[in-house]
Amino acid sequence: MPSDRYPHSETSPDPKSTDGGRISPAAIVDSIRTAPVPVVNTQYLADEHDVSVDKMFEQLSAMVEVGTLKHHRVEDRWHLWWLPLETELDN
Repeated sequence: MPSDRYPHSETSPDPKSTDGGRISPAAIVDSIRTAPVPVVNTQYLADEHDVSVDKMFEQLSAMVEVGTLKHHRVEDRWHLWWLPLETELDN
């Protein structure tokens, strides 16, 4: 997966976005569920939703705070995100 260090330019709002260009948590969860691997990085999700890495990171961090996602920081520069097993077993 590509590094989170490289910025992604914001070209247009995502059609699934809500709240002034923010991506809905449901759309982010869906992107993780349909990803080719169960753990994704910030760049992957930013590319999926055509938003900047910084904007996506902010939303993902908020989703970790409320327990929607799990997070792991790799080598102080990459961030990995996944859905908690409990959530997936309930679905």
